[in-house]
Amino acid sequence: MSKYLFEISWEVANKVGGIYTVLATKAKHIRNFYNNNYFVIGPYLGAKSQSEFKFLEPPKEFSEIISSLEKRGIIIYYGEWTVEGLPHGFLIDFQKYLHEINGLKYELWEKFGIDSLRTGKDYDEPVAWSKAVSEFIKELIHSGFQDSIFHFHEWLSGGAILFLKDFNVKTVFTTHATILGRTLASVGVDFWKETIDPDRAAYNLGIEAKHGLEKNAAKFATVLTTVSYVTAQEVEKFLGRKVDVILPNGIDLSRFPTFEEIATHHQKNKTAILEFILYFFSPYLKRSCPIKNSLIFFISGRKEIRNKGFDLALLALGKLNKILKEKQINKNIYLFIFVPDEFVDVDHNILDNLITYRSLENYLENLQDEIKGRLLHLLIHQQPIKEIFTEEEILELRKTLGKIKKDKQVPLSTHLLPPNNEFLTLLNKAELNNSEDDKIKVILYPIYLNSADGFLNLNYYDAINGCHLGIFPSFYEPWGYTALETLAAGVITITSDLTGFASYIKEQNILSASNPGLFILKRKGKKDEEIIDDLTEIFLRIVLMSRGERIQNKYEARRLASHFDWQELIKNYLEVYRSFDHEG
Repeated sequence: MSKYLFEISWEVANKVGGIYTVLATKAKHIRNFYNNNYFVIGPYLGAKSQSEFKFLEPPKEFSEIISSLEKRGIIIYYGEWTVEGLPHGFLIDFQKYLHEINGLKYELWEKFGIDSLRTGKDYDEPVAWSKAVSEFIKELIHSGFQDSIFHFHEWLSGGAILFLKDFNVKTVFTTHATILGRTLASVGVDFWKETIDPDRAAYNLGIEAKHGLEKNAAKFATVLTTVSYVTAQEVEKFLGRKVDVILPNGIDLSRFPTFEEIATHHQKNKTAILEFILYFFSPYLKRSCPIKNSLIFFISGRKEIRNKGFDLALLALGKLNKILKEKQINKNIYLFIFVPDEFVDVDHNILDNLITYRSLENYLENLQDEIKGRLLHLLIHQQPIKEIFTEEEILELRKTLGKIKKDKQVPLSTHLLPPNNEFLTLLNKAELNNSEDDKIKVILYPIYLNSADGFLNLNYYDAINGCHLGIFPSFYEPWGYTALETLAAGVITITSDLTGFASYIKEQNILSASNPGLFILKRKGKKDEEIIDDLTEIFLRIVLMSRGERIQNKYEARRLASHFDWQELIKNYLEVYRSFDHEG
């Protein structure tokens, strides 16, 4: 195996999406094999970089290279990325080449035919950074690092492969999704059913430069990889080269509860969630907020309404709501939408009510022993229970309850949202309005979860662990980390057959038939109306499960996740790196 490994991504110390998770969670496992000869390379982004990267003095073997490049205007920062495994690496400032971007664009046009006349900052910055990365790599090769592999992720780093084309470098290019596939899906095009001319489609969508860069990076990389079988088909269809190796994404299972811990963690987190639900809805409901026989569902991810399947999920839940009411099924469902979104302000009524309820709870807890004694005395002597509180206590309770505020309508969110919010529009279409008689009630949560956010006060993993179902029926999902993480938390999960994650599971044939833990919705080749009906049936099946069936599905969910531990999947990466040893 080559002595050194350099992994290059725009998402090193720069949290944008799923690739960050891939790199951050597998770093320690790569270091187990390469030790101190594994390095990451990312962009220097000022203050944002400083929050994730500890700057260090570069070791001697790099200091001369860094100094040499600095004289040419390329500033390189050495240090460690503060994720588990603490991989050392380099953040490269690309300002020098941003000033020379037109020349770089012309070079890519002249050599590769990449048309970048209609590009902006989101293309220019990665290209400028890629040029700086290529110059750094050239210096590394000239300075004794010939026995190195350079692994690039996504089109944003792919420019470096093109700038290094005439240089003898071992390169791996992983495309986690094609820019064309993602863009087509976002505008509702089902490219599996249609004949697509990739270059023309990219031009029509205004992404011809990114597509051209990605296509050429795939063409000229020594080894081309992607994350799933379904994405491999997409890559061949749009980039014109067959993938050499599939590198499925993994997770670090040590971050999730063990089989033994799932039940206790779930009970603790569920209790916290139900308490919040009680506080959220009680001021608005004439009848008591139904907690018994309740289930907690959630959806989460980036706000890609169509791609993530949020649109059909909410319409199916609207249909389920009507069925539960019509058939008088004694189940209540609370749906959380954990999707970061724009908001106008915190809903101060809800926040103030939470504070009021918590102070009321504390007051009652302090009276607990006293009230218990009085209640026992009243029951023994068959006296009216209404005398359980003293007049002074009733006055204090009324004073506290008088602080509760409420609007005319039951809120749909913890925050005040713009009137044109897409989720509000969808919920209205699905007739999920948090009416008194609704069996499904919704809470939009447009902020990132953390243990001190003022509402649930749970981090993301604890929050999902307290739920009963995670819903991810994606239209376009090259992998599907949210579904995998939900399984690892021991939670029943829905995904779709258009996700890379589901395609890998089917290929491996590891799904149980009776209590699968994971439900794969068939979307490929189907119309929206059929998909909504099928998804409603899956929801109903889960709602009607006995407690024993739910527990079996939860444990099966966790078992499925165990197939995706990086400790096992890292071998796929190592096989790619070893393949260079056999080249002629």
